[in-house]
Amino acid sequence: AARGADERGRGVAVVASASEGRAVVTLSGYGEPPGDRVRQLWLMRPGAEPRSLGLFDGDTPLIASGLNRAATSLAVTVEPAGGSALPTSGPVVQLALESVGFGE
Repeated sequence: AARGADERGRGVAVVASASEGRAVVTLSGYGEPPGDRVRQLWLMRPGAEPRSLGLFDGDTPLIASGLNRAATSLAVTVEPAGGSALPTSGPVVQLALESVGFGE
């Protein structure tokens, strides 16, 4: 498991299995995004474009699958309703996966 938080106490927690290529990602303290925006989870890998892992529904944990061991981090961005094909803004939070067995 890995956890990260910012100076305002908002954070992200990940419980992941590199052998199964799955992760459960939980956001806390962010509330609802403004307007018709959504929070989107991305898999970050070296030398590859970010890959969407899905959209958060408030503080409900998001189950991500299909993660390969080359994954280096997960990032969360705020995107237009319905999500985006690629991130349109910088991450509001990013968490390295090295401590949970990824990044090989």
